[in-house]
Order: sequence, then structure tokens, then C-alpha cells
Amino acid sequence: MIELEVKILSDRREGLLVELGRLVVASGFTLQRQRVYQDSHGAWLVMITRGSPEARLALEEQLATHNRVLSFEASLVEEGGATFAAAPPASTPRAPFPASSISTNHAAPDVRRVESMLPQMARDYPKIFPWLLAMEHEVAAEAREASLLLAGRRTGLWVFKRDYEIGGKLGLPDTIKRIALPAMRTLVTVDQRDRQLFIQNSPLCSPGGRSGCKFFSGYLEGMLGASMAPQTVFVRNLHCRSSGVGDCALEISH
Repeated sequence: MIELEVKILSDRREGLLVELGRLVVASGFTLQRQRVYQDSHGAWLVMITRGSPEARLALEEQLATHNRVLSFEASLVEEGGATFAAAPPASTPRAPFPASSISTNHAAPDVRRVESMLPQMARDYPKIFPWLLAMEHEVAAEAREASLLLAGRRTGLWVFKRDYEIGGKLGLPDTIKRIALPAMRTLVTVDQRDRQLFIQNSPLCSPGGRSGCKFFSGYLEGMLGASMAPQTVFVRNLHCRSSGVGDCALEISH
């Protein structure tokens, strides 16, 4: 078992510990100690968590890409324990998409490359696929899917805040119909069957090539997680045309 010290910056304090604490527990970790405080940068949440080394990457990725997290840092607690020192101010200024940082890990997203691309994607939206295809070739192979997922979540949250934030929270079926489907159709040709979306001719998924469905999974999770209660939304890839089928299928649940 390992202990991680996690430092998170958010724009507001209300419900932060409850929401992210649940995510920690769902990832197989336990909360040992925690502290929440406010300063001029925003609300800081510092947690000491304990869990399996094999689950560390998944926990870090989920925390770093959560729509309430503006800045993220995780480090192993050395023997002798951790102290709740003041968290450092966020080093990355807020871009058109919400920004974050993540500890270095061989299979973590290439956060620097993703964040450097987001302003260009915001400028060219919805013509974003050339940027994503270029990023796929520039990041390390082991970071490709995680980087696509991060880019998708940042983009989906940005689109929600730009186009759909006004209005009350919706249930999942209405959120898919009124937000997810119209937003996806600005990017690709897509059909809906209940909670499943079927993407035709995805520019990120060539037959016989690599799947780019992680971007669309992240896009939907970022957008729908911000638009409905509860905020935890999961998108599962059912199949991808890169494997020889006719389309890409995603299933949304919460």
C-alpha cells in the first residue's frame, strides 16, 4: 500500500471535499487526513490518501481531469508522514479551457502538450480535428489515449460553459437529448439510441488504425458532468471502427 499527498485547487469550496472524497473512495483509496482552506487563488483541498500502487494512475487521472479541478499535484508520502503545508499557487494561468497540472507518470496524459493546444482549439472550434491528430503524433505512444481523454474533458466542459450553462440541471436522458447530441453533431455525424451514441466516420478512428474514441468519451464526460446532477458521468466505448466495424459506439451512464 502507498500513501499519496494530493493538492487540488478549485474555484469554489462548497462540496469540494465531499465530491472528490467520493471519487477517492470509488478508486479504491481511503482518506487518512484532509484539509480545505481558501486563499487568494481559490479553494485548496489537501488530502492524504492510502491505497494500492496499481490504482494510483487511475486515481490521479480522474482527479486531474475532474471538472472542478483547476490545478492538481500528487506525490508519494515519504516514511514519517506528510504535513499539511500551504499549497503553492497555480503556476499555469487560466486558458480558454480550464487548466490543470498532473504529476509525471509514464502513462499519464501529456498535460503540457494538451494545454498548449487548447487555445488553438478554442479559436478554431469546431474545426479541431487537425489539432488532435497532430497531438496524437507529438505525444508519447503510452500517453496518447490519456491525452485524448484529457483534451476531450477540457473541451466538453468549455463547450458546456460557452453554449449550455444557462438553465437548470437535467436528468441523464434529457441531457443526452438536449446537450450531448447537438454538441456532438457540431463535430461529427452521430445517431442516438437511448443512452448510446453511434459516430459515423470518426476522423480520429481510421479502419485498421488506432482508436481515438477516448477524445469523445472525455468530451461527453466533461460536458455532461457539468450539466447534470449528480456530476459523475461515465462513458464506455462499446466498439470502434478502427477494429473493422462500421461505426464507433459510446454508452453513457452515471
